[in-house]
Amino acid sequence: MLLEALIIIVAGSFILEALLDHLNQRSSEGRPDPLVAHLYDEKEHQRSISYGYEKNQLGLISGLFSTGLMVLAIGFGWFARLDDFVSERIDNSLVVSLVFIGALSLISWLISLPFAIKSTFGIEAKYGFNKATPKTFITDIVKGSVVGVIIGGSLLAAVIWLYERFEDRFWLYGWLLVASFSIFMFMFGTKLILPLFNKLTPLEDGELKGAIGQYCKSQGYSLKNLFVMDGSKRSTKANAFFSGMGKSKTIVLFDTLIEKLSKDEIVAVLAHEIGHYKRKHTLAMFLASNIQTLAIFALLGWALQYPEFSKALGAEEGKFHLSALAFFILLTPLQILLGLLNNSLSRRNEFDADTFAAKTYKQAPMRSALSKISTDSLANLNPHPLYVAFNYTHPPLVQRLKNVG
Repeated sequence: MLLEALIIIVAGSFILEALLDHLNQRSSEGRPDPLVAHLYDEKEHQRSISYGYEKNQLGLISGLFSTGLMVLAIGFGWFARLDDFVSERIDNSLVVSLVFIGALSLISWLISLPFAIKSTFGIEAKYGFNKATPKTFITDIVKGSVVGVIIGGSLLAAVIWLYERFEDRFWLYGWLLVASFSIFMFMFGTKLILPLFNKLTPLEDGELKGAIGQYCKSQGYSLKNLFVMDGSKRSTKANAFFSGMGKSKTIVLFDTLIEKLSKDEIVAVLAHEIGHYKRKHTLAMFLASNIQTLAIFALLGWALQYPEFSKALGAEEGKFHLSALAFFILLTPLQILLGLLNNSLSRRNEFDADTFAAKTYKQAPMRSALSKISTDSLANLNPHPLYVAFNYTHPPLVQRLKNVG
């Protein structure tokens, strides 16, 4: 039964995603709400539709390929064969798990690489978004792999060691370890990891910084860490984000945002980010995420007691990495439901931050900033409600404009 359940869940997840993409693509071809319809002329509207269609088609092919391989791997016991291959050459169970997971990660990366290249240098370049050179693309892969192996490998090794040392209380100790690491990254990740990939420079003195400083003073916000990131080295799309808390709180503005928006619009975007801090959205989502992680670790601790999870993948006995793999596949429906909840909470927070920015700064530049950021990236102005529920962490543009007023 477990074997059949694994296959059904893998295939069902792909079908659900493909159906949502299809509904969203059809919806994009309809007439947008009059509030936003004027933002695209007919030519730009067609470009937006074509852009979405090409991304969906690539995603469909990629998903079909990876799902097909996953179903075959489960059905023919390929995961167990890989485990046998590694176990025959390595005696240490912890190292076996690390090599097994590392091998799967490498295979997954090799499968996704051609699609990433097509997306970056094909679709994104075709529509004028990509600015990454092959050198930047390769450098990102190398740096990302090194960081992933060092940090991810160390964290995974520690989790496996805790399981082997404290099997009964593994779920609690494992969660404490991961939660502590997530707190550290939440506080300092922007300053420690991001500079490995992008250049962060303090915003220069001038009219913009003066306007930002004046607004922050009016809100009692101590602005110490305001950086400009060279996002233009990879894409023309504009963005901004907030991270950390307390003295480590940081706001990062993409250089493309500064290039494309007016002074008032940039301050409005920054006001939105400060709104997340003032309304404690970032902290609340962080706490919610860690509570969910605790529940998942508790379920994982229970699942690892049963060798049936490993046997469903073709093994003769229980193994940490095989049981964990089967568990996380079986967990997919719950993760989809949690995704619906988390996305809903995130969209609510975005509405709240928009309202905060409009009330504490200015309404008009908030509206124009939202419109520019969306249309500049050829966003779908008429997304399907179901697609929004499953995939959008930010509300559609028309809803945000109605919320701002």
